[in-house]
Amino acid sequence: MQTIAIPITLLISLATFLITVGGVWFVTQKRVRDLEFRASGHDKKHEQIITEINSLKTEVNAEINSLRTEINDVKVEIARVQGSIMTLNEKFDLFIQGRLIPATPLTQPPNVAVA
Repeated sequence: MQTIAIPITLLISLATFLITVGGVWFVTQKRVRDLEFRASGHDKKHEQIITEINSLKTEVNAEINSLRTEINDVKVEIARVQGSIMTLNEKFDLFIQGRLIPATPLTQPPNVAVA
């Protein structure tokens, strides 16, 4: 049986290569874990921002609906007032034409006793 002699420099070179590769692998893995941790933090911040935006959107939509209701109520009131104004204008025109006589009071003013 023959013994194979491996030069010491080759063994040192092989050991140095393995240590270097192991070190690079360790540093790379640590860097990947750090990047994953930072990405996770960014994802959490992103979710918080989206949640806040959705909350604001819900509030704005509720306010818009409330304002629409108020606007519709005002429109109804304006239409009622316009109707009253038209009726009053018609009565005023009749009064001016002499075809409408103002109503007389139903009660007589109290008699003032003369002393």
